[in-house]
Amino acid sequence: MFVSLRRLFPHALGALIALLPVAAALPRAEARLSDDLVRALENALNSNNSAGLSGLLEKGPGLNPTGLESRLQLLRQTFSDARWQLNSGPDLKDGRSTLLVKVTGNHQEAGRTFRLEASQKLAVQQNGNRLSSQEILGEESILRSGKANLAVSVIAPEEVLTGQRYDFDVVLDQPLKDSVLAGGISELSREAIASLRSPDISLGALNGGGIFKTIQAPYKPGSQSWAVLLMHPEGTVSVSRLVRVVARR
Repeated sequence: MFVSLRRLFPHALGALIALLPVAAALPRAEARLSDDLVRALENALNSNNSAGLSGLLEKGPGLNPTGLESRLQLLRQTFSDARWQLNSGPDLKDGRSTLLVKVTGNHQEAGRTFRLEASQKLAVQQNGNRLSSQEILGEESILRSGKANLAVSVIAPEEVLTGQRYDFDVVLDQPLKDSVLAGGISELSREAIASLRSPDISLGALNGGGIFKTIQAPYKPGSQSWAVLLMHPEGTVSVSRLVRVVARR
């Protein structure tokens, strides 16, 4: 089960409409994201319409249509029933719109079912009838396997200041009782995320019902991505979460 989950984990990371945050500053948005474009993007993703999706995207800051299509095809090879749900979120102070993305999917392998749930919050701009830029504001994916649909809580900030110490906790919502839990946590490099490479996670016995880690944020703005693996007798859960690192709020 561990080998199968490790192979599927990078596809869970690539489940969303984008993967890497934008390093450069974005120009001020000219127009709010239209509901028509949101629905058209959702329909193109769910119908696996590559030509239709390409016609709705324009290469720009944080947005590479060719790279996006390649990652989507890799995802569909594993989660063939993947479904996207897109909704507009509140506008930001700088005039950009936000786009809320959710992805679900299932995969059968060796008699086991793997269940994917992923979400992402993007800051976006629209040029005409095309999406022209994006920046990741928040990102999380959860991949489960086993008989039980184990519920977990991810307790971590979406945004921290440079150099700040913060807590990153992933805990099972139900008490362990007599069960034994194993798990581990690993930071994901941008290269690993971009190439959909599985993380190396060292497992150990967990007595507190989850992972509890205090992290030092880097002193340069950017982001940190963390991967957690929890193994329980009734199921396995892998979680990835992105934490933005900013110089000021």
